[in-house]
Amino acid sequence: MRLIASDLDGTLFGIDHRPSARTVTALNAARDADIHIVAVTGRSWFRGLPLAVSTGARLHHFIGSNGGHRIDVERNEMVERLTFAERFEELLRDRLGPVLGPLGFGFELDHDIVWDDRFVALSPTSIEGTARAATTITAGALGPIGKAFVAHPELEGMALAAVVDELLEGLAHVTTSGAPFVELTPAGADKGTALARLAAELSIDASEVVAFGDNHNDLTMLRWAGRAVAMGNAVEAVKETADEVTAHHADDGVAEVVEAILAG
Repeated sequence: MRLIASDLDGTLFGIDHRPSARTVTALNAARDADIHIVAVTGRSWFRGLPLAVSTGARLHHFIGSNGGHRIDVERNEMVERLTFAERFEELLRDRLGPVLGPLGFGFELDHDIVWDDRFVALSPTSIEGTARAATTITAGALGPIGKAFVAHPELEGMALAAVVDELLEGLAHVTTSGAPFVELTPAGADKGTALARLAAELSIDASEVVAFGDNHNDLTMLRWAGRAVAMGNAVEAVKETADEVTAHHADDGVAEVVEAILAG
């Protein structure tokens, strides 16, 4: 095994949205054994990376926004960022609105995420429970968009993802991480494809990779990796895709597998 790739929330993180002491010890021991350690998450780098390393985990790379960007953690450098074409927010409204009606939107920019008032009304708090604040979004004035969020008053999760995917006709990768809204990234920005690009740069084959995940946005990564591990708390689609199931994220399921790998 030459590379460990792990989702964060519901996987590497405990219930406090931080890696536990046991998990950090296991990951750092793997790194000392010359195994590459990669976080692969739906979170953006400016919010996810500080949490991922907050308890001492020594990551090599951080792949954020479901594969939309990659940070070389050691060099603190953005080495890859995929963005949508200009005025993508207008295209979304034009394609989705006539079929789905009033929607809430959010957009990941270079160093921040902005939400419109309807999105905040439908999803008022973040995963950590902090309140979202609405921003006036002017058409065409956002700059490069790395990720988009779509919320509907009735449809949620994979049901909403299926409709959005059909209406966009391949213009975005559409998925969900378990929240009611769906997440959109540019073509080529999914966890599996992004991890494959990094592995190719490192001359690492998929058979030398173990990947951990718990939700639908992890599926492309789990299908690509040579060894796919679902968390005990994973959704059924992830458990069916994975090669094995480890313990719940609150019980250090990632650490349990990494410790076994290191023990030989």
